Amino acid sequence: MPVARVVKTHGLQGEVAVKPLTGLPFALLIGSELWAVPPVAEATGLRLTGVREGPKGPLLSIKGIATMAEASALAGSTLLVRASALPQGWDDEEFDPVGFSVTDTFRGSLGTIVDVIHTGANDVWDVDGPLGQVLVPVIDDVVVIVDESAREITVTLLPGLLDGE
Repeated sequence: MPVARVVKTHGLQGEVAVKPLTGLPFALLIGSELWAVPPVAEATGLRLTGVREGPKGPLLSIKGIATMAEASALAGSTLLVRASALPQGWDDEEFDPVGFSVTDTFRGSLGTIVDVIHTGANDVWDVDGPLGQVLVPVIDDVVVIVDESAREITVTLLPGLLDGE
């Protein structure tokens, strides 16, 4: 099961900064075997040995990754664990908004989410519709309602997010 995407290295001791792909705390996975996808030839026998909060998210220490060079080989990889390593009953899947329709509280329909851009601070939804491409930051000040059953999202765009405003 995918649990994180390696964003970059952190420091000289082989730590990696990651974007979590589930809501599961990494502390519950300490000691679990990890796999990198796509596979990295130098990264075999990986095991999560530590986790701490970094300036922009979790930092992982991994047995088998001890240098910055080894950690940089993992950048861009997705880290997987066996489903059996997850706590019993844990089945949290990452929310995938691609295909959801987006409506602004003042402007009406903005279109459909065609991609999710992952940034260091927050995700950004790429919406394609009648106003062209609209990049919607996924922050509390913008996202008003997410109706997963109807596949609809209501937002209130901040000033300056649309061209010509």
